[in-house]
Amino acid sequence: MNMYQTNLEGPFQELILCLAHEVQLYNDLGELLVAKQSNIIKGDVESLQNNVHEEQRLIPKIRTATRARELRAATIGAVSKLRSKTPSLKELIDLTPSPFSKQLIEFREQLILRLDQIAHANRENEFLLNSSLELVRGLVQVLLGKAENENVHYGGHGQMSEDLTGNARVDCQV
Repeated sequence: MNMYQTNLEGPFQELILCLAHEVQLYNDLGELLVAKQSNIIKGDVESLQNNVHEEQRLIPKIRTATRARELRAATIGAVSKLRSKTPSLKELIDLTPSPFSKQLIEFREQLILRLDQIAHANRENEFLLNSSLELVRGLVQVLLGKAENENVHYGGHGQMSEDLTGNARVDCQV
């Protein structure tokens, strides 16, 4: 092992630790999104609120872990005299000393897999929520007895009047 690789062992160890933490946080987020999906389907509002609260707690931790990884990558890039300020994991794999090379490749693959899973879960949750909203809109139209494109406002005491905003509404007093 040459002196150049010896100087990079510490930063690579730190990078591996940062990646392990970041992957774990993304695992947690992925599990949370699956639970959130289940709660959307069940209509369990209380659990869904807890999911959202936990998600809001995790997001800053993920941002911090990502910044820590980028800082370690920038340190390695600076020591290695790479052109980019914050080299990607793919760029760093070529520089990685052999004891860390396999770990770095595995963490990069796990990170990509987790991000894909999270994106997929988010798309599914978005679809479920949008479908539910469309169903509610349709039920409101049935309740109002109006076509979706008609603009009617049912105000206090059930009085009808034209509405200029293009949305049908039901006042709680009806």
